[in-house]
Amino acid sequence: MGLFKFIFGRKKPKKAKIGFALGSGGAKGYATLGVVRVLEENGIFPDVLGGTSIGSIIGAFLANGYTSTDIFSLLETVDFKEIKSAFMINMDTSGLKKVIDRYIGELKIEELKKPFIAIGTDADTAEEFVFKSGSVADALRASSAYPPFFKPVTIDGKRYVDGAYSNSVPADRVKELGADIVICVDLSDHLPKTGFLSSVIPTFKSKTETPWEKGYEYGDVMIHPDLTGFSSTSFKDAATMYEIGYAAAKEKIDEIKALIDNFGKKKKRGK
Repeated sequence: MGLFKFIFGRKKPKKAKIGFALGSGGAKGYATLGVVRVLEENGIFPDVLGGTSIGSIIGAFLANGYTSTDIFSLLETVDFKEIKSAFMINMDTSGLKKVIDRYIGELKIEELKKPFIAIGTDADTAEEFVFKSGSVADALRASSAYPPFFKPVTIDGKRYVDGAYSNSVPADRVKELGADIVICVDLSDHLPKTGFLSSVIPTFKSKTETPWEKGYEYGDVMIHPDLTGFSSTSFKDAATMYEIGYAAAKEKIDEIKALIDNFGKKKKRGK
């Protein structure tokens, strides 16, 4: 009986639930794709995802079964004239909605293949808003509505702007989705982001000057590619930023693998 229990009765160590918290950054999101590629090459895939702005767009595609390579190839086919315009603040995000609907379909968040949330900011109260349900396209439009490129997005009578103003690397929200280990990508230059928005929406009063801090407080691994010299509109530098993200993730991959490998052992010792 003792031998039987030894052979058949041992429980397998609990597998860590992996979460990705993907940060805002516009075109710098190509670096995020480089990060995700390294994780995929090492057999590390997310169980739950959360993102802000470009991080929400990449996160939603990953949550629906796309790989980093799929997303990069998809972006090469996108006519960014659909999304951005010389009219700046008069631009809305209808072009972005068309792109999302074309490649994801008119899905609701709860219909994606993996649990996912997107972060937006209430344009009138400056409070963070977590999109957990409803139209994927609407959530991503709101999460990515970054002045001066996009004006606020109205959903159910409320106006939203980019989640970068409230929680740019939403590790805390990914933890709430049940992640045991949260891998974060921070694309921010860590400069204040409310100056221009305050001139467009005078009533907007930021709740935080450091919207990236939740990522560092709640994340288990932070990957922060050095994107000095690149901006949220540096689409022509896509390949270079991708390689920077790839290299940054390679530097962290041993740390990530050790965290995952040790997770089950820690749980067992904690019994």
